[in-house]
Amino acid sequence: MTAALVVQFLVSVAFNLMGSFMPLFLSSELNETLIEATGWTGTSSFIASTIMAFTAPFWGWMCDRVGTKKVLLVVLGGNIIVYSGMAFSADVLQIVFFRALQGGFGGISTVMFAIVASTVSPQGLKKALSYQMAAMTMGGLVAPGIGGAMASIIGYRLTLVSSAVLFVLILPLVLKITLPPPSPNEADTKSFDFADFKSLLPDITALILVYICISFLAPAVSWFLASLGVPNDQLLLWTTAATVLNGLAYAVATPLMTRKVTDRTIPLLSVGAATAIMATAFVFNPIQFIALRIIIGAMQAGIPPNLLGGKSGRKGTGMGFLNSARFLGMAIGPIMATSILGDGVAPRSFYMFTVMAGISMVAAVFLYITHKKNAEKDP
Repeated sequence: MTAALVVQFLVSVAFNLMGSFMPLFLSSELNETLIEATGWTGTSSFIASTIMAFTAPFWGWMCDRVGTKKVLLVVLGGNIIVYSGMAFSADVLQIVFFRALQGGFGGISTVMFAIVASTVSPQGLKKALSYQMAAMTMGGLVAPGIGGAMASIIGYRLTLVSSAVLFVLILPLVLKITLPPPSPNEADTKSFDFADFKSLLPDITALILVYICISFLAPAVSWFLASLGVPNDQLLLWTTAATVLNGLAYAVATPLMTRKVTDRTIPLLSVGAATAIMATAFVFNPIQFIALRIIIGAMQAGIPPNLLGGKSGRKGTGMGFLNSARFLGMAIGPIMATSILGDGVAPRSFYMFTVMAGISMVAAVFLYITHKKNAEKDP
């Protein structure tokens, strides 16, 4: 479990060094306007996350068949190729291609979920996943700040190269980790079937809705801060601050929320997030925007571990389908937001926040309906 947390943290750092500057990279290095770069960022994120959603169950199934360690080495190698390719891309279509390739090798979090699920008891799964997701978020938290600082010193392209180098440095650590072997096929009498998938459907649907709301604003942060009057020469700093503080709130709140939140109170978190998302449409300075991003991050933190840890089916395949739902939400959210935002002319940003707040409310209602029986059992 400790080894999994360390690897997860380092992988998240490597994965997210570009988190604060991708639109700025496309704008300054590939000659796109900022609003065009924002749209391309959302499009590439949609493609990558959609492909990850389709491949996540496959990587989970592979964990059950050949072992998590071998699968982890394969997907790490794939991401080394991806980040090296993005560093040398000459146009935005090449970025989209490598992001799509990243989707094909996007099984890292699925493998990590499978590792955690195979090393703890079912009763301790929610707690273990909360720490694993906190490590994932902490990596994503520190990485944009580090990446932004590196980009300002060595440039965007060398920062992307640094991500590839970090993936290389993780490989020896993985080789030294002892992971649970796969179950022999002949002894496998509980293969994942349609009944298992059907039992996961409520949590799969809820995860899609929740992650739409978690991820929708990511590609538009720089544009929105610019619309609030942040000068161009300060956009990288403010974007990094907004990304880091939102991630910090999420990471810190995840273990606490997972312990305290029950099936009865999960819908309330989604309602609170919807209120804060809608309030974001009315801010008029970057400080207010960042404050609401912190609130939203803290409120959303308690939902995913409770859903992921509820039912896992077979540890690899079941976690693969649940992780697929995360990726679908992360694919739909940014592309939906940037599509509604369009050219950024008012009141498109208002429509964007209204739609996302509405989806968060739909998630709250769905969580209430699907978890009502469990909630009635809460003391």
